[in-house]
Amino acid sequence: MAAYRYNPNLVEEGKNPLTLDYKQPSIPVKDYAYNETRYRMLVQSNESRAEELMKLAQQDAEDRWNRYSQMAGAASTPPVNQG
Repeated sequence: MAAYRYNPNLVEEGKNPLTLDYKQPSIPVKDYAYNETRYRMLVQSNESRAEELMKLAQQDAEDRWNRYSQMAGAASTPPVNQG
């Protein structure tokens, strides 16, 4: 399942070749992850480690969203033909 698409042909049209197929996440990672038993079991076996990992996962999700949305929003210019 792709979360983004890259179409290099759009550069020639002066458009950004990167498009996102999703909106900014609306719920925290832990609210999503703890709907699955495998993640809830981690809390039961080692709560402090589970919380530490969820904080890292949340930060990673936010960083990725910011990076991809910034890339998708950046203006692109056609490549310079050197020849």
